[in-house]
Amino acid sequence: METAAIVLISLTLFILVIVLVLLTIIIFKVISQNPNLPLNIGKDSRPKDVARSDFHPEILERITKLKEISKKESDLYCPNHPKEPGEVQCAICDKHFCSSCVKPFKSLYFCKIHLPMVMRNEWEEILKIEASPDAPQNGVSLYDAKKVLFDEKNIPTYIETHYKINVDHNHIETYFVLFSMKPDADQVKKHFE
Repeated sequence: METAAIVLISLTLFILVIVLVLLTIIIFKVISQNPNLPLNIGKDSRPKDVARSDFHPEILERITKLKEISKKESDLYCPNHPKEPGEVQCAICDKHFCSSCVKPFKSLYFCKIHLPMVMRNEWEEILKIEASPDAPQNGVSLYDAKKVLFDEKNIPTYIETHYKINVDHNHIETYFVLFSMKPDADQVKKHFE
């Protein structure tokens, strides 16, 4: 009885090894013959270098600026809890806070200073920009303008991302929408003229 069990187990293991070897061979052939798969073993699988000329000029300018900027270590930690990493960004001041110092509201996160401001005031839609792969600088420039408004003019604004399904063309449209408090609306509109 024990001999029969050992023979059965050995035979099962032998069949399992053969099946695994056959599966490995089949997978290797499929991967090496299909150039669209990311694991292209049969050909040179290194990613192609992207020429700098392939980027939009404004993106190149931002890359250059990013190389010049070295982030201060203090910016990486919560301003209220210096030993905690800044995990979430406030939608008004853009500072990074730990998860206990921000609260969600309207699908965005706000720090404890700006959350009451958002909840107690009326906000007006100022500007809506469509984002597209052909013009990524539109969204970047809106976020830059928002930062200038807050840092230089002390005007709080926030940006929501809205999505619209275009059934006719079978794609999703993405919009960046800038909001300002009603008393600041005219000044913000002038800034974008």
